[in-house]
Amino acid sequence: MPDSSGKIDIYNSFGANVTETTPANDMIDNNTSILSINSTDKDVLTTSSAASPGRTRGLEKGLPEFIILADLTAEEATDKPPDGLYAWAVVFACLISLMLSIGINDAYGVYQQHYQLSEFPQATTAIISWVGTTQFLVMCVGGIFSGFLCEHFDTRILNAIGAVIMGIAFIAASFCRSIEMLMVTQGLLYGLGASFPFVAGTSIPSQWFTKRRGLATGIALSGSGIGGMWMTSATSTLITSLGRPWAMRVTGIISMAAVLAVSPWMRVRLVPNRSERLIDWSMVKDLRFNMFLIALVFAIAAYFGPFYQIPSYSVLVLHKSESWGSNMDTLMNGLSIVGRLVVGLLADAVGPLNLLILNMVLAAVSLLVLWVPFDTVGTLVAVDILFGFAIGGVVSVIPVVAAEVFGLARLPSIIGLLFIGYFAGGLLGVPPMSALLDNVGHRTDYKSSILYMAMLPVCSLVFLLLMRLIITRRIWVRV
Repeated sequence: MPDSSGKIDIYNSFGANVTETTPANDMIDNNTSILSINSTDKDVLTTSSAASPGRTRGLEKGLPEFIILADLTAEEATDKPPDGLYAWAVVFACLISLMLSIGINDAYGVYQQHYQLSEFPQATTAIISWVGTTQFLVMCVGGIFSGFLCEHFDTRILNAIGAVIMGIAFIAASFCRSIEMLMVTQGLLYGLGASFPFVAGTSIPSQWFTKRRGLATGIALSGSGIGGMWMTSATSTLITSLGRPWAMRVTGIISMAAVLAVSPWMRVRLVPNRSERLIDWSMVKDLRFNMFLIALVFAIAAYFGPFYQIPSYSVLVLHKSESWGSNMDTLMNGLSIVGRLVVGLLADAVGPLNLLILNMVLAAVSLLVLWVPFDTVGTLVAVDILFGFAIGGVVSVIPVVAAEVFGLARLPSIIGLLFIGYFAGGLLGVPPMSALLDNVGHRTDYKSSILYMAMLPVCSLVFLLLMRLIITRRIWVRV
């Protein structure tokens, strides 16, 4: 593998001065330095010997067995350059799309509170929570297919189709009077429609930036926090003033109109020059990816618990009003916006994986140290602030980690593969928490549910640390 100087020159097509000369023995020593060649643009990998195929094959053979090479070529789908004004227009379009797709899902806690306390008081918490859980799970399953479709069809059209389905789903849900029908409309149908803007809005921003990728992704993904914040407050107000049916109709019309309006800018910049496989299963050969996927499962499992349970917890345990409980979700969504932006701003300098680990520590502390032992208004506000900030940063940096470690060209399908982890996390999160609340806490004692919730970010942290150890054992290094 090494030449006579013991060095390998890797040329990446991202502009000038991109030659990276790395000691060959560093590439495999402790699996620390360059562990894969990421497919970040067309003609991604060439070598100093006029892109000699022999040297490329030698490089591949010299890597550890569990490290795989990503795709080496990708085609540009547009003549628009990265990092320009058009790229920021794409970021804004992704922000709006995520604001409505994930933001509405984040606001489900208000519906959960309304169903539990007013509309379906005889139903168990676990049954009611399945409406929101179905919404998220179908979004994840649909995301697997959406990632594949985004690589083969115009994402602008796919985004528009998703917008129409989202709107129809909520308008149809407004006429439903049973939990079962709400699962079909508010849950299944809406999740299917939202999967298109979800996967596109998550994966597209990274393709349009080479210099401020973390910041751009953080801004785009802040849309989900913005949506969760204003949708939580707006949904509570609409239900109180107009009733649940008209609240859903208004939500459906707004979501459909807004996502349709920005769909012309929802376009990919790179498409892979590779196979027609639905999912890039070769990624499961990469030990780093396996650690990342397992960590993601636990992170997503922890994500929705506080959003779903804090509104009713505020009423039943702290004896606050329903509006106060809804405001706690609004506050948490607001802090998640700050977390997304701060982490996005720092990711390019500090390293996205480093920040993902740090934010998971903060999430674990907020639940395990603050919420588990205390039942006071002050500690709940502290949990709201710390967890909201931390989990917002976690969500925003996940696509950046995927892009940095595994490459850009097939990022939509890699994100689609990660949605298997999102799906598993959805099953591992809210349903068991709700079952514990029903069967152990008898719908009023949240201790067992909160303790279970608190252990999830701890488990995620363990696997993130293992992933980082595989990449490098040096502490003060950007990863």
